Amino acid sequence: MTDYDLAIIGGGFAGLACAQAAAARGARTVIFERKPFIGAKPHTTGILVKEVADRFDFPEKFVRKIHRVRLYSPALRHIDLHSPGYYFLATDTAGLLNWLAAQAADNGADIRCGSTFSHSEKTAVGWRLPGLDVSARYLVGADGSRSRLASDLSVSANRKFLLGVEQEWRGIRNLDAGFLHVFLDSDLARGYIGWAVPGVHGAQIGLATSARHAPRLGEFVNRLRTIFDFSAATVSGKRGGLIPAGGTLHHPPLSAALLLGDAAGTVSPLTAGGIHPAMELGRLAGVSIANHLLDGGPDPWQQIRRQLPSYAVKNLLRRAFETFAPPNPLLNFALAQPLFQRFAQTVFFHHRGLLTLEAWKDLLRPPVC
Repeated sequence: MTDYDLAIIGGGFAGLACAQAAAARGARTVIFERKPFIGAKPHTTGILVKEVADRFDFPEKFVRKIHRVRLYSPALRHIDLHSPGYYFLATDTAGLLNWLAAQAADNGADIRCGSTFSHSEKTAVGWRLPGLDVSARYLVGADGSRSRLASDLSVSANRKFLLGVEQEWRGIRNLDAGFLHVFLDSDLARGYIGWAVPGVHGAQIGLATSARHAPRLGEFVNRLRTIFDFSAATVSGKRGGLIPAGGTLHHPPLSAALLLGDAAGTVSPLTAGGIHPAMELGRLAGVSIANHLLDGGPDPWQQIRRQLPSYAVKNLLRRAFETFAPPNPLLNFALAQPLFQRFAQTVFFHHRGLLTLEAWKDLLRPPVC
């Protein structure tokens, strides 16, 4: 049995950020990823907000800036939104995850793919993972929305989900690459949205709905054929999965263990954005765990807890959106109203919170188009 300071279950954005930070500070770190290689069959569209780009330096070949959002009504009328100086990053998600894994490995992290976590055993000095033949002083679960580690530790688990499905396309014509194309439609995207993202290697077209409503992606693509040219387009890949939509999970502090990313529910209930908090909190966890284990620093959970997003307002809006799903005629009407346009501007361009001073300033002025 091999001994480590830190064992991480899950090789996604949260787990890799945690591993890189911990290993760079001298913690003996191992990641277990059940897929055959890092980045295999990603379940995310991979859109990054500017705050992540400001914090992490990503190779240009894996990302592409998009400065504007084009928001469509069910009738396919649209408004254009942007915020000066702000942008999103479309990504080659698999390539980016592989790059993050290489960064972690270069700092000394051991990455074991094709390794499935089954159960853990608490010891006097940490944890044993019998099925993986390792022991560790600290244990991190970054293994997704249906976290096996959360179940094994009998702590809070995600209960509310969106169901997302996406196709990758090559050769779509007249899809303006300067925009994230976002579609409101309570029939096809009940509880969430549809999207068309001009990505790094093509376009990503997807749909997400409340988990009790199956996404009808084929119908959605057929609607898009009325505004984009699919005559020479082909599908090059597919992805999909569950997106936590219940907000940050709360449970008593664990002894020498914590959860990160989707496993911890740190996904915005309103926008379904989770990569930003996954990477920020993942890095903070890696730094805090290494500091705690190697230098006698404070309990890592205390450091993480202060930074956990509450999503209080976004949770209320999520519940209202699901309970009182506006009919499509109302959405068609709303998109033409200045107040709704200001609200949309605030949702897309204020990722630090809907109650910040900056957000309220945006609500009090028209969107910049």
